[in-house]
Amino acid sequence: MSAADLLPEGLAAAVEAASGARVTAVRPRGGGGASRDGAELDLAWPDGRTASAYMNYDVHKAGAGDDAAFLREAAILRALSGPLASASVRVAPYFASVPDQRALVCGMVSGQDRFGGLADAAQRSALARDFMGQLAALHRIDVVEQPVDGMGPVEPAEIFIRQRIAALRVGNSGKAWDPLIHLSLNWLEANVPADMPAPVIVHGDAGPGNFLFEGDRVTALLDWELVHYGDPMADLAMLCLRMLFQGFVPLPEAFAAYEAAGGHAVDLERVRYWRLLFQTGFARRSRYDDPDAPPPPNLGMNLVYSTIHRRVLSEALAEAAGIVLPPVVLPGAPVGAHDRSFAIALDDIRDSIVPRIADQQAAVKAKGMARLIKWWRAIERFGPGFHAAEKQEVEAALGLRFADHAEAWAAFRDAVAEDRIATDAAIILCNGHEAREAALMADAMGGLADTKFAALE
Repeated sequence: MSAADLLPEGLAAAVEAASGARVTAVRPRGGGGASRDGAELDLAWPDGRTASAYMNYDVHKAGAGDDAAFLREAAILRALSGPLASASVRVAPYFASVPDQRALVCGMVSGQDRFGGLADAAQRSALARDFMGQLAALHRIDVVEQPVDGMGPVEPAEIFIRQRIAALRVGNSGKAWDPLIHLSLNWLEANVPADMPAPVIVHGDAGPGNFLFEGDRVTALLDWELVHYGDPMADLAMLCLRMLFQGFVPLPEAFAAYEAAGGHAVDLERVRYWRLLFQTGFARRSRYDDPDAPPPPNLGMNLVYSTIHRRVLSEALAEAAGIVLPPVVLPGAPVGAHDRSFAIALDDIRDSIVPRIADQQAAVKAKGMARLIKWWRAIERFGPGFHAAEKQEVEAALGLRFADHAEAWAAFRDAVAEDRIATDAAIILCNGHEAREAALMADAMGGLADTKFAALE
């Protein structure tokens, strides 16, 4: 089997054409979270130079962002590797990009990415200071004097916000229309911050897991797929979202380090606003059952991330709107009829399949399959009771009776869309729905099941 055979058809040839180098080896790897596939490449140029590189790619265009976002990501890495290198923002050196297949090739950088695994408190604090210093350095780049070629016009952050809200409304339409997203967008549109500073380069996905480090020094900021011009507080808000999945230092400590490194004055109200806006974008439902949607690179992790984002969004929206959420009824149930079959399949994956897989990408997908099986098991056991409880809540809110859960939930969606239900009641019902969805995914989520936003102060 040739190196090209380990990649989607035509991708190796496209990389060679874009980079001017020959792909001499390919080692498939797990990609960026649930969004992208990945591979390590060995490259050789005609002049004798060689290099190892990492490529992430999304040939089905199933991950986060769109084609324009990919072009911005390639543009900022190209700039920080060249014209803006004097800013001292550390990135993996840019080699090539293939926009048609959303493939980005950069040089390998040494370091690890598991900040949460560090046990030494002094190392954690020193490394966090260096990371926040990197964000401050990025935000100090004068984009009026040095706009990034390929990132589009430098516009005020309010324009980005309103465009983002409009795009999310377009996406929240048709059969995919979602009352939680609708309610959140209504609040965001009515509460756009005033007096934001001049736009800066916003990494867009900054935080633990998206930087490499050695000791107490960041070696590279990673995953620039959400980069844009905007409010520096947006990066501090995204740090809150990243901390849903990986530990970091307390946010007051991180924010103080950012200001000490020459960053902008921290505005907690703007951080809260951006946190809700980004959370709304990440909380779109997975389209796994849509026959017209491309398959995600890792469905198990895709569902885990989506479920967490939706539950946290429902809680954050209630907080922003000043709503006190009541406890959610989670009826118990005996084990399902097929519980033993699920257990055998999970044991096989854990004990026989994963230990014998040499291909790291295949092992990642096998673990994702285990998460799906845990979810299916919970649906069989708890799904009917959860639906019955939710049906009763919708009936109480609307003052109507319905034949089944599907009819009740459809009526609730219509009531929200037509503004026939009070906003507070609608947000409470959405939170109950998301809390139950999260309970069904709890076993698959493991230690992430109860994650919530870290305290800002």
